[in-house]
Amino acid sequence: MARQEGKLLVNLKTNYADVVVDIEKIGRSFKKKTREKTEKKKEEKKSSVSRQKLQKELPIAVCALLNSGGGIVRMETEDNYSFKKHGVGEDIEDRFKFIDRTEFSDYFTWMQQRNHLLLFVKTWSCGGLEQETGTTKARICSLSTGLFLRSNTSVLSLTSGQAAEFLRKRCDRERDENGPSAKRRQRNFDGGARDTTWTIEEHNIQDAVGKFLEREELKFGEVLDFTETKHIEFKNFATESIFKRMKEALPKYISAFANTDGGYLIFGVDDNSTVVGCLPGVEKEALESTVASTVASMRVHHFCGSRAGVQFETHVLRVRGHAESSYVCAVRVEPFCCAVFGGQPESWMVAGEEIEELSVERWTELMTAADPDLSRLADKFENELSLANSPPLIRPVYSKAGLPCVAELQKSLYPVGSNEIKWMPETICTELFSEYPGLQDLMKNQISPLNKGVLVFSRSWAVEIGLQKTQDVVCDALLVAENETPLLYTVVRDGSRAAWEYSRGTARALKQKLVNDGGCAIKLCVIPQVLHLQDTEDQMELHCYSNMYPEDYILTSRDIPALLRALVIVVLRFKSYLSDWFGCEIFSLLTLKQYELLSKNLDKTKNLFVFGLPGTGKTIVAMKIIERIRNIYQCHPWEILYICENTPLKKFVGNEICQSVTRTAFVMKTFSEVKHIVVDEAQNFRPEEDWYRKAQELVKDNKGILWVFMDFFQLTHTSSCGLSFEKLYPQEWLTTVVRNAGQIYSVMLEQMEKILQERKNEDIMPYEVLEKLFDKAECAHPLPGSYTEREDMETSAMLEYVSQQCHSYIQRGHPMKDIAVLCSTRDAAQKFREMLECELDRRKRKYRVKLVFSEAESGLDDAIVIDSIRRFSGLERRIVFGIHPVPAQEEISRNLLLCLVSRANTKLHVLYHKDLAFLSDSCPLPRVEDARMLHSYFS
Repeated sequence: MARQEGKLLVNLKTNYADVVVDIEKIGRSFKKKTREKTEKKKEEKKSSVSRQKLQKELPIAVCALLNSGGGIVRMETEDNYSFKKHGVGEDIEDRFKFIDRTEFSDYFTWMQQRNHLLLFVKTWSCGGLEQETGTTKARICSLSTGLFLRSNTSVLSLTSGQAAEFLRKRCDRERDENGPSAKRRQRNFDGGARDTTWTIEEHNIQDAVGKFLEREELKFGEVLDFTETKHIEFKNFATESIFKRMKEALPKYISAFANTDGGYLIFGVDDNSTVVGCLPGVEKEALESTVASTVASMRVHHFCGSRAGVQFETHVLRVRGHAESSYVCAVRVEPFCCAVFGGQPESWMVAGEEIEELSVERWTELMTAADPDLSRLADKFENELSLANSPPLIRPVYSKAGLPCVAELQKSLYPVGSNEIKWMPETICTELFSEYPGLQDLMKNQISPLNKGVLVFSRSWAVEIGLQKTQDVVCDALLVAENETPLLYTVVRDGSRAAWEYSRGTARALKQKLVNDGGCAIKLCVIPQVLHLQDTEDQMELHCYSNMYPEDYILTSRDIPALLRALVIVVLRFKSYLSDWFGCEIFSLLTLKQYELLSKNLDKTKNLFVFGLPGTGKTIVAMKIIERIRNIYQCHPWEILYICENTPLKKFVGNEICQSVTRTAFVMKTFSEVKHIVVDEAQNFRPEEDWYRKAQELVKDNKGILWVFMDFFQLTHTSSCGLSFEKLYPQEWLTTVVRNAGQIYSVMLEQMEKILQERKNEDIMPYEVLEKLFDKAECAHPLPGSYTEREDMETSAMLEYVSQQCHSYIQRGHPMKDIAVLCSTRDAAQKFREMLECELDRRKRKYRVKLVFSEAESGLDDAIVIDSIRRFSGLERRIVFGIHPVPAQEEISRNLLLCLVSRANTKLHVLYHKDLAFLSDSCPLPRVEDARMLHSYFS
């Protein structure tokens, strides 16, 4: 990409597997004390333009890399330049004032290589992984913030740390219902009750300013009866550059006053309170216009939802007694509700192959980003990666309490040998060494001098981190060892430029992922090296660049755990359902069994049947395997088909990573472009549609993937699903329940046991497999949860119970989308919804919050879902009400109840009506307009 004037670009074509920014040449600096007036004058002039450009570009490049995971700034050196001898010069060092001098070596390392001077930049971090709480540092690095505050009679330009604290306070205040609104703050400035304590003297000064603004004219040389204070600033602008001076002064003073308690900026009065006016010939309208246009151009940011700009008034007073009349211009600034910027924040990030300056909105978003408050959730979560002490681009990661934490997962996945290099994962190593003779010896030769660390194999590390695989690659192996930089070995059959580019691109992306996704904040690089499987002795030494990084990028015993824990997060994280609740990206972690399943060799496991118990995360694994299929086989979304039973789950999966359809649509339509298929909820498919044969034929010609996920404990009909049980091989099991709280899991376990007892002799279920699955069932965490069951309820009592409980949950902080009300059929759900709406309408004076209802398709809206148990299959809510879950077919009553129970994360209410036919077709809803009549009818 060609570089545009004034635009810095990222160079991804260097030998470094890193983000490299090329900037201006660097040469010897010229110091005043040693400068010779005659001999060096020409040389100095020649290099001054280049030097100025370097002074401008270097801080921008450094800031962008700090905010984007780190990287390298590369400068070509002039002839005879030596970093050791000449340094970089005081003028360049002064450009790093945005970094505390005591932290300079923590973030930067200088290194000269031939004709280049390199500055290695570590990622910015507002804390460290070993810190439990964040520091006072800002979340991102900025050269300047553009924010000002008034401090006594001075204007304070906020540092990044000060700006972060100011913005967080404003953000928290506006979110607090008891915080002062913009209108209250404006009233405060007019003399009402204030947030701050005013002295009698300050009140007297305010009164004097008010009288001053009411005057029609002033006298030249007049001394005003008030002086500069925290809320008053004088500016002597008797200069020919009056408008230029005003445009320079207005933004920072207006920002300072607006961000504090308001105030007055008065042009034409000197520091001694003496009226001097402006030079003759300046028009009153021009003064007013300059103020208005300058204020209009200033940026503001609201946390409160308002769109209002800065509120101000301009008063222009005539000054007499001079040779010609002139003016004093007073600008009254109201206190602002949120944040007023006196300038654009100077902060940059890497965006693709360009460096982009952050907008006010994006900058403020990053500065104020904080972990979501999960304390009010009934689920208990452990924070594994926090915004409070990590690099700028990470997203928070949580694990459920009781499940293995990141540190424990790291010891299982990537254990570090104390006197050896561990080879992991063992199953993949065994498979690879069996498939490729000579691979094990090849790798032994590479790591022979090292004795403490881990060598992590993958068929493609590109696929592990969401990139596409190059087909010629045999495998990748990531070496993390003490006294060595991290190395990514890419093993190929035959060496080629493409193999090197794959290895370099994967290493660069892995390094960025470790920092920006995994939160690794050490000085980090990943060195790519291509190895020939066929030629174990003559390897491509040309492509080994370990010595191209400074020594402080070599791993220590303290660095290794931080890197490996970040690696765990990178490979196990997936977007949590909490994201939709909190409106921001939040990630959870896969279990070891789920990850083991995803790590299978797809070329050898093209067909697989996955049996999973309720709550074991089958749909999550199905979506993750679709992502791997895309990257391994370089597919378009429309070439991968996801099939499920119900529309709500189809909409939840969406069409971004694949083409998602229901079973009905699959059997009715033609899918000629499909190469791979993942089937979910297969136990509820129908035999007469011959769906499995159609799926087999679609993938057969392309030698594609066909994975089928099923849970026969949740079978909700009395016929076969069309599969021959003796042919359901190969198969994998998911038996660890991760989604449901302990007490709900106990109810699930009880129902599964009864299903096995009651349906033992039926040939529509693979009984022996289910029995073994049940024996291996376990709950992954100790969260208690709650289960309530009520029987023989009157309709009025049932409606009152649901409405009261829903309002109680909402009053305790739960959003409506935490709740689902599920019935045996869709018609039953519609009937109950109408009755519940009538009940709520009858009691609308009792409840302050109006409940909003929706069907399962609108599950991401802030509404209570009311739908059937079957249609909610594959989805979940924290709180679930089961309304008379009695199916028309008695044989599936246990299965339907199990489906209902497994939809609840933490709280479950199951309510049975005294009438067994409640909400069925034999108990129709009467057409009664009056809600009270309806209520009395059902009572």
